[in-house]
Amino acid sequence: MTNNLKISYKNKSALKNLDYFSQNILLLSDMFEKYFKQNIVCHFQIQACEGFEFEIGNNFIATNILPSQYQNIYSSENNSIILRFFCNTSKRLSTKNINNFYTLLKKSANSPLFFVTPYENSHKEESSYVIDSKFEVRLHISHDGLDLNIFNYNEKKDFINSLFQQILSIFNNKSINNYNIYHENVNLSLPENKQKNNSFLDKEIIETIEKAKDFMNKGDCYLANLTSTIPLNEKTYFISMTHFITAWLKIKSRYGIYYHDMKVGLSCFSPERFIYSHDNKMTTEPIKGTLKSNSNIPTLSDAKAIWADKKEIYEHTLVVDLMRNDLNLVCQAGSVHVYRPFYARIAGKLIQMQSSILGTLKMDKTLGDCLEAMLPAGSISGTPKKRVCEIISQLENVKRGYYTGICGILEENGDFDSTILIRSVYKGERGVYCGVGAGITTLSNAKSEYEEFLIKLNSFLHAIESPV
Repeated sequence: MTNNLKISYKNKSALKNLDYFSQNILLLSDMFEKYFKQNIVCHFQIQACEGFEFEIGNNFIATNILPSQYQNIYSSENNSIILRFFCNTSKRLSTKNINNFYTLLKKSANSPLFFVTPYENSHKEESSYVIDSKFEVRLHISHDGLDLNIFNYNEKKDFINSLFQQILSIFNNKSINNYNIYHENVNLSLPENKQKNNSFLDKEIIETIEKAKDFMNKGDCYLANLTSTIPLNEKTYFISMTHFITAWLKIKSRYGIYYHDMKVGLSCFSPERFIYSHDNKMTTEPIKGTLKSNSNIPTLSDAKAIWADKKEIYEHTLVVDLMRNDLNLVCQAGSVHVYRPFYARIAGKLIQMQSSILGTLKMDKTLGDCLEAMLPAGSISGTPKKRVCEIISQLENVKRGYYTGICGILEENGDFDSTILIRSVYKGERGVYCGVGAGITTLSNAKSEYEEFLIKLNSFLHAIESPV
């Protein structure tokens, strides 16, 4: 750590302080774009997950009390937000061979590592990226105010000191905090034939859902996560970092991730963590089950409504069981626990069910081994995973590209956090595109699943263009 700044501004919550400092953050992003152009990666995370706990009966093998051996895996700081800007980045690896990617991770690294990986090895449309940065600017926002730190990995001290002086001028300007201005971005749009609900609900999607149910009725699988990747308007150009930050400040998704170079773009507003690892303690937090509230903030009544939906409970249970089995592949025997099952987490106007599955990594396993065993993620594939991936490849006519891949950061101390790439806009070999998906079971209704597609799409796309 080379430079730091602390601004005290006591508010009721970190989210309100995020709004209070929003203009400083936007000015900071403008400065970064000027200095580093496309050599920068943003990674934002809202640490606290507000919602409602499901009452566990005696028939559940789960707990709402965090097991003592896993106390250190969750941050002791409640209601905090971390904004990280990785600056002066360079590519360590860009490959379409996923095995090269795993090999590099198995060797570990001595510096922060940021990567994007496609859905699976057979989908070779997009490349996996491993990215290093020379330094990082990190903002920690809590109810007490803002802490800003610059972590220097391989940058000249004179440059860092000069940059820090400019950052100080941005955050010491009190007048800009008296108002909040959100600039609308209009440079992303769906093709005209996709802009109306009725045209998006096409026969092909309905038929695909019914075909998946046919496989289930034959016993081939029990859950299949079907997706559709949608090309955006041919005139679309990828959004700027400042426009992305503007959108994230409106959405406030659990994760916000931005990367853009000449060939690849990622603008992500994901609610879902894939794997988090700290001191060989692992957790994965799959999300299944989505309900849109009629209130500005979802209520306990919304939570009870999603808990009463047999299809959503069944779908979530299947995913939890699958992810528990996946963790058992790389974790010590008897160490895997299900914590806070069916948690009804608030995400904007949505209620989403999330469970935490905890385990202790085997002594002979590394992060690379773990990702190799657990990808693709269970929540975006289905069960049984091997068979359902074959079925998905058969039913989905368009490759997923980066959609439903993962993005993660490997820290210098070995800690790791990763995100499922959903609620995102991408740029790749096909141009600019986004994706939506839903979990299908024998209890699924095709029209309801389509409506879930739209709910998810509009949960982020509305912030960067008009909703479909």
